[in-house]
Amino acid sequence: MSKIKEQLIGYENNPWYSSEDHVKIDELTEHELYCMTVSEMQHKARQAIKHDYYNTPREDVMSRHANLTGGATA
Repeated sequence: MSKIKEQLIGYENNPWYSSEDHVKIDELTEHELYCMTVSEMQHKARQAIKHDYYNTPREDVMSRHANLTGGATA
C-alpha cells in the first residue's frame, strides 16, 4: 500500500502499526484469501464494491449506471 494511502486511511499514526507490520498484514491477507471459498470471496468483494460506490459522489454513480444501461433509467 502506498505511503500516501496509508496516511489517508490512518495507518500512519496507529499505535500498533510499525513499519514491519505491513509484511505481517500481507501474509495474513494472502492466507485468508487462500483459505476462503469462492462464495466467501465474492461476498467480501461485493461488500467492498458497495462500500466504494456508497463513498462515491452520486453524480459519478449515476453516470456509471447510465453507461452500464446505455442511458436507460429505472
